[in-house]
Amino acid sequence: MEFLWTSFEIVGTIAFAISGALVGVSRRMDIFGMLVLALATAIGGGIVRDILVGHFPPNSLQTGFYVLLTLAVTIAVFMVYRSKQDHHMSTRWVRRIYLTADTIGLASFTVTGTSVGVYAYPQYPIFCMILGILTAVGGGMIRDVLAQRVPSVLREEVYALPAIIGSAVYYVFGYDGAWLYASYGSFITVFLIRTAAIRYEWSLPRVY
Repeated sequence: MEFLWTSFEIVGTIAFAISGALVGVSRRMDIFGMLVLALATAIGGGIVRDILVGHFPPNSLQTGFYVLLTLAVTIAVFMVYRSKQDHHMSTRWVRRIYLTADTIGLASFTVTGTSVGVYAYPQYPIFCMILGILTAVGGGMIRDVLAQRVPSVLREEVYALPAIIGSAVYYVFGYDGAWLYASYGSFITVFLIRTAAIRYEWSLPRVY
């Protein structure tokens, strides 16, 4: 269980660090600005989750591993993007990679967030799901506010809904101790719904 959780946490951190750094690229920030957005995206949601469950200091700040991992990813994104000569092509490349990374991060952190709740408070399904949702979208909301954008969760195609459904899937399986089915089932559910939403431009009803 611990190895599985750590694996998803690492995957989510890398994915969200990429998406955060790429938002910095799109906002024409320097490498420090990219790092700030990458850190906010990669560890922001997890910090909120850990505070809610009384886990202090937050998991991502107990060692320097996740911060250093985010730093390494940010530097890699910076170097790769700087090497691109055709900026028109690189803009399309940034968008494609951003959406893929953001989807993987959303799915991974839905798993880790919900699992914390199911492990500690299995008798509270709504609380468990809220932990999963906040972990998945919280960092991205902080990132977008810092980048002076309307948060993706409020404006993009179906975004939070996959996390809600994925957290419910995790709770159903995780409550009975089927951690493997819960983790992969939740991840695949979120990934497929979010990917389909991007591909087919699904969106929730609006007033206009």
